[in-house]
Amino acid sequence: MYAIVQQGGRQYRVTPGDTVVVDRLPDPPGSTVTLADVRMVAGGEDSAPVVGAPSVPGVVVEATVVGHHRGPKLLIFKYKPKKRYRRRQGFRAELTELRIESVGAPAAEGPPAARPAEVVATPASTTSPSPTDPGDAPQPRASRRAAPKKVDDGT
Repeated sequence: MYAIVQQGGRQYRVTPGDTVVVDRLPDPPGSTVTLADVRMVAGGEDSAPVVGAPSVPGVVVEATVVGHHRGPKLLIFKYKPKKRYRRRQGFRAELTELRIESVGAPAAEGPPAARPAEVVATPASTTSPSPTDPGDAPQPRASRRAAPKKVDDGT
């Protein structure tokens, strides 16, 4: 059985026993992480793959944090020819290594804990402002041009 999981803006194909490297997670090494954003599941008892819209409900992937490390150093070099403009910058990604333990339904103790990044914000007010209320309407932007000067022609 395998699943397609979205984590950190990227999608990974995972099976139990796999090791994947994802963007840094705040969990300490040795802890268990629940990945609830499962986009597709295939290869189970039923041979037809299940594709979510956008995610498959009731399916989670359990993983254990193996460790944290940094990725390879990337050099960013910008330059403009004949203008003496050169900029060099380095970057190393902060990464977390995960070992996939299980793919399937959540454990019997309850629903998976929602991670802060997965919480969907709801609007505070469902009523729209009335179109006659001038206080909420956007104000026109002030012009950046100077006012034209008056010319005194002497008449």
